[in-house]
Amino acid sequence: MSAALADGILREIERFPMVRTMIDATRLSFLLVGAVLAAGVPLAAGQPKPQVNENHFRDELAPLLKTHCAKCHGTEKAAGDARLDDLTADVGKDLDRWLAVRDQLRDGLMPPPKEPRVEDVKLRAAVAWITAMAGTRAAKLPNQGNLIPHELLFGKPAKAGEAPAGRVWRLSPEAYMGFARDLGRGKINGLVQPFTLIPERGIRDFAGLYTIDEPSTEILLRNAEAIVEVQTGHEVKDGKVNGKNDSVRDFVSLMDPAVEPTRKQLESVVQTQFRMAIGRPATDDEVTRLLGLYAKCEKAGDRPAAVKTMLQAVLLRTDALFRSELGRGKADGNGRRMLAPEELAQAVSLALGDRRESALLNAAAKGELTTREQVAAHVRRILDDPKADKSRILGFFRDYFEYGKTTNVFKEKPKEFVHSPQQYVADTDRLVLHILATDKDVLRELLTTPNSFVNYSLVKNKQKGGIEEPKPAVVLNPINNKGQKGPEHVYGVEAWPNPQPAPLPKDTRLGILMQPSWLVAWSTNFENDSVRRGRWVRERLLGGTVPDLPIGVVAQVPDDPHRTFRDRLTVTRDAKCWKCHQRMDELGLPFENFDHYGRFRTTETVLDPDATAKNIDKKGKLLGPVTREGELKTTGRVADSGDPKLDGEVRDPRELVLKLAASERVRQVFIRHAFRYYLGRNENLSDARTLQDADRVYVESGGSFKALVVSLLTSDSFLYRSALVSAPKPATGEPK
Repeated sequence: MSAALADGILREIERFPMVRTMIDATRLSFLLVGAVLAAGVPLAAGQPKPQVNENHFRDELAPLLKTHCAKCHGTEKAAGDARLDDLTADVGKDLDRWLAVRDQLRDGLMPPPKEPRVEDVKLRAAVAWITAMAGTRAAKLPNQGNLIPHELLFGKPAKAGEAPAGRVWRLSPEAYMGFARDLGRGKINGLVQPFTLIPERGIRDFAGLYTIDEPSTEILLRNAEAIVEVQTGHEVKDGKVNGKNDSVRDFVSLMDPAVEPTRKQLESVVQTQFRMAIGRPATDDEVTRLLGLYAKCEKAGDRPAAVKTMLQAVLLRTDALFRSELGRGKADGNGRRMLAPEELAQAVSLALGDRRESALLNAAAKGELTTREQVAAHVRRILDDPKADKSRILGFFRDYFEYGKTTNVFKEKPKEFVHSPQQYVADTDRLVLHILATDKDVLRELLTTPNSFVNYSLVKNKQKGGIEEPKPAVVLNPINNKGQKGPEHVYGVEAWPNPQPAPLPKDTRLGILMQPSWLVAWSTNFENDSVRRGRWVRERLLGGTVPDLPIGVVAQVPDDPHRTFRDRLTVTRDAKCWKCHQRMDELGLPFENFDHYGRFRTTETVLDPDATAKNIDKKGKLLGPVTREGELKTTGRVADSGDPKLDGEVRDPRELVLKLAASERVRQVFIRHAFRYYLGRNENLSDARTLQDADRVYVESGGSFKALVVSLLTSDSFLYRSALVSAPKPATGEPK
């Protein structure tokens, strides 16, 4: 794109009402400054101030503060410049101090280890009361979702809550690539992913976290050029312009420099590009502006280039790169507005897959998608259609369990077997899809199934008419193989099993948490990572919280190869470490039943110092380390889970996951994470009804994940936005 053409786009795009000006290092950023629309619209709606419960403060909180806090945070001594003896029941007056008290109690940081501990029941009640009085809204960062106490969301039947605020949501990286592939009708050379996600654990595609910065802007410009080059791809033969396989016929017809396009032709290509890129027809004003852009660029004398520039401008619109969920539907009289049909078409499409679904767009164009029942019917249709794009169903389980991270963990290449992280992930993907196909008691099955896919792939048999047949994915070369075993060895299976999924050796593995993919994902380069495994269980299954590692603290297990990992991990029993590690270590240590490659074991290989010292040649030169098999303990403990039925000792990882899989609390925490994934934000107190309804539907359906998704995507939290601050009226350049 020439500087003149780019400047022409800029001057024209700046006039679009959806795009607000932003000072940036380069004027190219003006193309995408719709990212600040969220900041320009007063989306935050008010929340009623919670009623102060002075009796609870007088009878419960005040005595707790006096007994456990006033000694160090009173009139005579205010440790850390924090005085707590003068706090009152009006949390709003001292919000920062009250939130500090809540966080210190919740995270087990206070009282100090040497002081008497607050009873668990009283501690949780205090945290819940402060949270309720503080008027909690959803935390912004993904891994802050558990900060809202579980009891406040599921402790008692909830009524319909306040609708969430409207939002403008940048496309996810996958949704953008789906958008680009649809537009290019095939492979687009030079296409680059412009968007990133924050380096957080777990679910990261949250609506309120992302804008479009200058580096992304430059990539988007190049991508728009690449897409339009494919759309207008042609060749000249015998003086006639002919399109290519992936080109758009209407666009190709305007690529002859000797032919001057008519206004009708230009209007037609604008409308075609709008429907493909945005999913709706362009307004008269939008067409007029883009034709004006064409006219300015055409003055340079290159009509085809001017057409391309006009088409690129459509791809760079804010409503092409952002999801609008402001609630432009009718108000219901309860301070809420339903998402408009075009908003719902996009929201449902991108909740389930990475592309705008044509049937949803058609329904919106007909004025449908105006009732909960209509939305539910389309969600069920997509979930039941084997050809429909619903890639985000598997995507949820990848984000939730995070087993896909195994490909990022470097391992030394073992001599005795093939380490194949990509295949481990593929096997777990297939196991998840297999369980979803049955769609019964999904969470319990994922946690406890004794079966697995093992080094599995489907290969088309040309001799049988292209029928897919199961085959080993990784096949060893019989000529060069020097006794090395295939990936089956890691699963504990010496011969490739058929049919699959196949039962694994008894009393070894159960479910996703004992798949090689998950075990390797939560390991380091050379050993297991019991701490992070335990943190995963605490956060993803128990709905608990663990404070992040304090700045300046180096978390390192002693490198003593003659000791077992469990023995070396006792370093965390130090008082300053144990207040956090007590929430993780005993939940992760049972998985020591597997080595860091994911192989089942009953002993742990450690260095034998005495034998190593004696392992010398005739000249006294050391010949190398000698190892021995040390005792392996697989016990663990569930503590302070919030469910007394769960707390207690466990013998091994199998007993641990069986106990967790049967827990109501674990099921409800799973529901909370599904909510975050499909709604793109953390839950808040107003979402309690949505969460309880989803949990009830899941139970009543026999553990159907489809039923859970339908419940979430037809909930008030998904369908409605607050009308306390009116959504902006559709302006030129915005969907009507």
